Amino acid sequence: MNSTLANAVFEYSLPDLALVGHTSLPLVYPLGHVPTGSVPEWITFTPDSRLVYISNSGNRLVSAIDTKTLKLVAVIPVGEVPKRIDTLVLH
Repeated sequence: MNSTLANAVFEYSLPDLALVGHTSLPLVYPLGHVPTGSVPEWITFTPDSRLVYISNSGNRLVSAIDTKTLKLVAVIPVGEVPKRIDTLVLH
């Protein structure tokens, strides 16, 4: 689950919905203003579930997070206001 207010992605266990942990997302640094959240939007997983990708519309980035360690492993610049994101598998 992602949260715009917390600027983070959260992991919960199933079926009890206990909080496992979270990963903070990059901040946005607008000129002349205090830093704000990156506005996380959609989430998708790689087919092996090793990585989760989150589109961040506030800073024009996609964040890649390792699902086992909950570490931010990459920040990918993608252009204006990324929102919808999906995984495509080609065989």
